[in-house]
Amino acid sequence: MEESTQLIPILSTPLKFLLLLLLNLGIGAIGFVPSLFVTAINIDALGLIWGSILTFTGEILGALFGFHLYRWGFSKVRQDWFNHSIFNVIKNSSPMKVFTLIILFRIIPFVPSGLVTAGASLTSISGWFFMVASTLGKIPAVVIEIAIVFGIVKNVPTTYLYGFMVLFLIIITPFWMRKKRRS
Repeated sequence: MEESTQLIPILSTPLKFLLLLLLNLGIGAIGFVPSLFVTAINIDALGLIWGSILTFTGEILGALFGFHLYRWGFSKVRQDWFNHSIFNVIKNSSPMKVFTLIILFRIIPFVPSGLVTAGASLTSISGWFFMVASTLGKIPAVVIEIAIVFGIVKNVPTTYLYGFMVLFLIIITPFWMRKKRRS
């Protein structure tokens, strides 16, 4: 990858990796920003091998961080809010059933990661089993994502990639903020 096309060429590789890991954790914990944007940044900044390692690490640790954040957040919500039948089905599912469902939902493309993470956090599954199930389910999805993004990164100018990501965030932020104010 040419250094001149990278957005952050001045930083050392370990510093880039650390800063991008923090970005990956944040995006993974939030769960509503499509991860292919951050995968493109990872591959552009670190190359295919290290960018792929970072993408996979960020996906897994970000999901685990989000799992614990959702679990903490749901513990603060009035419990009568969870009396709806769908929440009872989720809460009363066995950890093995939840484990299997997490793997399946992670493999299926376009299932929102945040929805899977939030749903799992309502169950009795442990953080360890959630991480294992998420990892097993994300392997095929992340491999496909990396292959697609690598092809895009190699063929589309970097300024377009970053410009598209910034434009997406500018468009989505008002909708997200409006939703936060309503709830």
